[in-house]
Amino acid sequence: MKLCLSSWVGRGNPKTINQLAEATGVSATSLRRVMQALARFSVFSQDSAGRFALAPMGELLKRDVAGSLHAAAVFFGGEVGASTTRLFLECVKTGESAPRKLSGASWIEWMQIDPERTKLFNAVMTAFSTLHFTGVLEAYDFSEATKIVDVGGGHGKIICEILKRNPGMSGILFDMPHAFEGGQRSVALAGLVDRCEIVSGDFFVSVPAGADVYLPSRVIHDWDDEKSVAILKVIRQAIAPHGRLVLLENMLKPTEGTLYPVLSDLNMLIVTGGCERTEAEYRAIYRSAGFKLTQTVLTKSPTGTAVIEGKPM
Repeated sequence: MKLCLSSWVGRGNPKTINQLAEATGVSATSLRRVMQALARFSVFSQDSAGRFALAPMGELLKRDVAGSLHAAAVFFGGEVGASTTRLFLECVKTGESAPRKLSGASWIEWMQIDPERTKLFNAVMTAFSTLHFTGVLEAYDFSEATKIVDVGGGHGKIICEILKRNPGMSGILFDMPHAFEGGQRSVALAGLVDRCEIVSGDFFVSVPAGADVYLPSRVIHDWDDEKSVAILKVIRQAIAPHGRLVLLENMLKPTEGTLYPVLSDLNMLIVTGGCERTEAEYRAIYRSAGFKLTQTVLTKSPTGTAVIEGKPM
């Protein structure tokens, strides 16, 4: 059963439970119970006449609105989410990720087995990039850079925002081939074709050389320490001597303002085999890869994004 209530019920267009049940082909009695529960989570609101309308959180579930999390809801709440979370206990017991248990492959290989799953994953990453990037440009100054490489940048949401803010800067959007067309579209829509090159490749093998900022955003948390260090060593070989490594990650802190980093850490356990890390843990993997961690800067992102800067040793 798939309900598309968020696209049918507007904030100013309340509907009775019978109207909703008829539109979706489900039991009105059962649907009322679901809607009342969702109203407690601010997905819907219920007026004095018992009618339901979208609440602010519900607006984010609409497909084609700014900041839409529709793809994320389908990804984590649908077949992909169900197939991985049911293996949670096994993942805890063995330390293996669910994709490894399901297919014997890495999470990236598993994600690409099904083209529709890959397409959905790319849409989720684009949607999440808006949340994770909130406040980054206010918290951290990229203006001294002349060339930036967005490592594992997906469809390019983040590098496009940085380049628009810094007109004297050029960039390279670097990711696997499955993200190439989406990156082309994003760069073209942003009017940055002349300043942003799109390159496909494998960051375990090589990344474009000579830039003064390398920006892996929510990449390193996908991998265990050994593989994370391997990625950073590849960047270390490519980076300019005066360059900066700038990670955007949800850093674990003793006193959290948001639950997101610890919940994301569990998601990494199940889906990718990676983890969220503390500042001390990032300092250690930086050192192992030939970088010195020079500063961490917190942002106002609702997900608790931190800017983790390092420089070649």
